[in-house]
Amino acid sequence: MHSIFKKRSCLTEREVRQYLSDELSDEQRYDVENHLLDCELCSAAVDGLSQSQGFGPAEEDVQELRARVADSARGIPQRWITWINRAAAVGLLLILGYAGLRYWNASRPERLFAAHFETAANTYITYRSTDDDALNAELKRALEYYDARAFEYSLPHFSNYLAANPQDHRATLLAACAYLQAGQPQPAERYLIQLETLGMTYQGQTLWYLALAHLRQGEMPKARAMLERVVAEAAPPFREKAEALLKEIQ
Repeated sequence: MHSIFKKRSCLTEREVRQYLSDELSDEQRYDVENHLLDCELCSAAVDGLSQSQGFGPAEEDVQELRARVADSARGIPQRWITWINRAAAVGLLLILGYAGLRYWNASRPERLFAAHFETAANTYITYRSTDDDALNAELKRALEYYDARAFEYSLPHFSNYLAANPQDHRATLLAACAYLQAGQPQPAERYLIQLETLGMTYQGQTLWYLALAHLRQGEMPKARAMLERVVAEAAPPFREKAEALLKEIQ
């Protein structure tokens, strides 16, 4: 049994491939996943390699290269073989580091979104009244879930309510925020464009969330252009929010 205080070394190429191919035993997988919790480099590399395209042909090329090296290595002095092994280890680290860098860059829009997104405040107050008829039942349920931050549960109720009450612009804005928080930026973008078309920008709030919808979809040029509009047209605090985010994007 391994000591719980013993820190294992970074994953080998074979371990990475076996982990991604689900070829490890339960004990081996437990060992690898414990290491991934503590090692950002290996964790980023595994994530990057799992999302890389065309990785299969690259693996075949590596295998072919290994075969050629093995054929040509017959009769080579041991010190040369040691040097080749070390060079191969350095090459593996470079590959893993590059894969981790690719993943880090690809996830940048999502990280920026998470750092800057906050849901709009619920300005309805009557739904807390003892009068059940104060609000439409669908809207009341949607707002209850929204305030409880159970955004996914609020979505069908917002959708049903807005289908019958498209003129309720406050509910439209809250629905857009709920969709953004639930990881569904496309319907959020549609709601926000409706508000923008009607001139309901709420002092730049609509444009701010529209920029975040583009950001969450990885549409950096559109997000940047919308943020520039917010800086030019919006009132505080959205102007300052847009300026801060623009500095991180550029």
